[in-house]
Amino acid sequence: MRPLGKTGVALLLTLAIAYVIATIVIGVLTGDLVAAAIEDAWLALFTGGGVSIGLFALFLLVTNVAGRRRGSGSQFWINVGALVIAIVVGTLVTLFAGVLAGALLAGFEWLSVIGALLAAGELFIGGTLALALTHFVIFKPRATEFEP
Repeated sequence: MRPLGKTGVALLLTLAIAYVIATIVIGVLTGDLVAAAIEDAWLALFTGGGVSIGLFALFLLVTNVAGRRRGSGSQFWINVGALVIAIVVGTLVTLFAGVLAGALLAGFEWLSVIGALLAAGELFIGGTLALALTHFVIFKPRATEFEP
């Protein structure tokens, strides 16, 4: 149950922190913090980072189950690596799909590029902070666990 708990907490914290970062960034860019918080932040995060979020959830579950005998420090770095891989693959898929759709439909392919890169940055910062909180604060190492 502990690996599943770590996965759930890390994913929820990642989404929450990335949402706050997206709200701040979009609020600064548009000048309307309320509209950014209610409408734009979720749209930007899930449109630009939907594939990355799904891959991160899958990788997080696999690495937490496979590495459940490892210490918190090792799991943190393994999960950060999984986060980076998920973001790179997700961003490339989103960029390719967005550029293709934008080029075919209306010539607005640059909007997809900006959205995907913005979501990647927000997810990386949010994911790293969430993983640190999950592994070192919320799920503290047990006294009986070996910590390399």
